Amino acid sequence: MSRLAKPLERADEAIAVERFAVAYRTEFGLVPAVSNVSFALKRSERLAVVGESGSGKTTLAMAIAGLLPHETAQVDYGVARVAGRPVDMSASRSVIPVRHEGVSMIFQDAMTSLDPVATIAHQFRSVLGKRGVRRSEIRAESIEWIEKVGIPNPERVLKLHPYELSGGMRQRVMIALAMCSKPAVLIADEPTSALDIVVSRRIMDLVLSLAVELGTAVIVITHDIDLARKYTDRMLVLYNGEVQDLCSTDSVTSAERSPYTRALLDCVPRLQDYDKEFLPTLARSIERAAS
Repeated sequence: MSRLAKPLERADEAIAVERFAVAYRTEFGLVPAVSNVSFALKRSERLAVVGESGSGKTTLAMAIAGLLPHETAQVDYGVARVAGRPVDMSASRSVIPVRHEGVSMIFQDAMTSLDPVATIAHQFRSVLGKRGVRRSEIRAESIEWIEKVGIPNPERVLKLHPYELSGGMRQRVMIALAMCSKPAVLIADEPTSALDIVVSRRIMDLVLSLAVELGTAVIVITHDIDLARKYTDRMLVLYNGEVQDLCSTDSVTSAERSPYTRALLDCVPRLQDYDKEFLPTLARSIERAAS
């Protein structure tokens, strides 16, 4: 296990995984997607998982949340704890995926992640009811969470369906639904991919302020390395399902980092590159970083 993934005191531990692996079932047998991933986060700590498309980022997130169907994926948790409690392995073997207790997730596309036929009020009732909130108190707490994420006129919003909201409002509703369960761990899978840069920064500020308020650890899945460097404490770099680096965000530019990590950083578009005929490619940058 990496030095940065060393075991934490249980009282301060939000999540810990060791030797985590996922393989997909195909007609040709098991195909590895994520191999031997280990890390640990304490409460309010923030980890970015970065890598190119197909590197295993979303697979890792879905497996941690317990949302990969057993029929299509084989998940080996090795050692896994959420809020100091072992992950219930039986839940991952059910026909319908069951989200692991203590873990919430913000998905890339709020429109397809929210229930299209249920009102916002009904979706809050489902989440808050599972948390044990009294039926008589659910409406008041729903309004409170909608206000927390900065949506005006919450009474009206509760009566609406997701398709009646703007994209930014749907994203904020999904954040409220994810946080109102008061999770130990929040996984944000490309939470700003469909938003412009100004709105995306506001959304990240909102997510992290709520996480600090609740003492929630945050795992951000992203292609945006600059966003990761600004908003997270540590960075886990995946390539082909394997960890290339697990380091503090401040040290990700160090020469000690792997060639793949340095190549990813080299491929980030910058204003000073406006007059270049060709921008760096990952393959060429890896070759240069390894030499």
